[in-house]
Amino acid sequence: MRTVWLLLVAVFAIAPAGASHLSEAEVLAMEEACQSLRAAKLAPEKAAVYKNCMASGEAGEPECEAQAGAYGEIRTGAIRTLGKYYDLPECEKAYRAREHFKINPGR
Repeated sequence: MRTVWLLLVAVFAIAPAGASHLSEAEVLAMEEACQSLRAAKLAPEKAAVYKNCMASGEAGEPECEAQAGAYGEIRTGAIRTLGKYYDLPECEKAYRAREHFKINPGR
């Protein structure tokens, strides 16, 4: 039992070490890289949403722009929906870095 406990302590002591050197600026840069990649992947999809909306004739240009702008983004309300492409490796890395930084600010 003692061996298992020591192993767990060692794992948890080593695990955060990889991100402990990150500054707030580095975390922000990682988050910006995530958002840039997401925007690039979403751009053609948002353009298609806008085009389909305009072609349907059910809404005007401002409504279609709003619909396309909201496509793939986080939605809040009664049911919170996570935006598309947050599963990109860069986004997952940025999320882990942000969570580590919240626990260990200034390290």
